[in-house]
Amino acid sequence: MNREVVIVTEDTYGGEFFKRLIDRLKKEGLANIELKKLSGRRNPIHAPYLCNSKLEKILRASELSKPDFILLVYDGDGPSNYASRKQDVEKHIPHSIETPVKILLFEYEIGRWVCRSLGYNWTIKPSDELKRREGYAKHKLPEYVDKLDFNKLRNNCKSFREFLKIVGE
Repeated sequence: MNREVVIVTEDTYGGEFFKRLIDRLKKEGLANIELKKLSGRRNPIHAPYLCNSKLEKILRASELSKPDFILLVYDGDGPSNYASRKQDVEKHIPHSIETPVKILLFEYEIGRWVCRSLGYNWTIKPSDELKRREGYAKHKLPEYVDKLDFNKLRNNCKSFREFLKIVGE
């Protein structure tokens, strides 16, 4: 039986990206989750920036729908910021939440998965490299789900392996 999840993403276009990604992973037998149907709200949910009381309200409201877990997805903004960024996300999870809350933190940003899949290296940010090579704009992010190379990502991307572990448990 598939587990039901509420996904909360930092990126405006991350919601549609993850919706398409989960559909693709399920078709390929790599995920056993469903997006929980929410009353009056889309799932995945676009999250406000950290240190905003709306995030706590979103988590409490999500819990009311009784998902098996809630997944928070945020950018790590580089390896040197990863640990502090993860702590920032964790401290905004209300202690009273009984539903398990899992955190997926990208090393840099979601564009890293796309760059790794396409064999692109970058110097500053993955999204900058995608802009340079492909004319990437954030609103195009969901279109890149079909370009993800799951084998490359499994071998070269810690956050993707963590994501597979979360959605395939």
